[in-house]
Amino acid sequence: MDEELVTVRNCNYLHEAEFIKSVLDADGIDADIPDAYMAGVQPALGVMGTGGIRVRVRSSDLEKAQQTLAAVIQAE
Repeated sequence: MDEELVTVRNCNYLHEAEFIKSVLDADGIDADIPDAYMAGVQPALGVMGTGGIRVRVRSSDLEKAQQTLAAVIQAE
């Protein structure tokens, strides 16, 4: 991923971020969870007011990623 990465979703738990990543990967969108290691060490990372566990995509894939997630995941 050489292009700028942008956050497409913040999750409270690592398993949620991994699910989001798998949905995006299945649609051909490369996704990244930069906080995965820290969430493994500090499981409450997302719920402690730190902004959550980020799922990032290339800026050029942002719109497609948002559409993919909207089609699969109900709005919160």
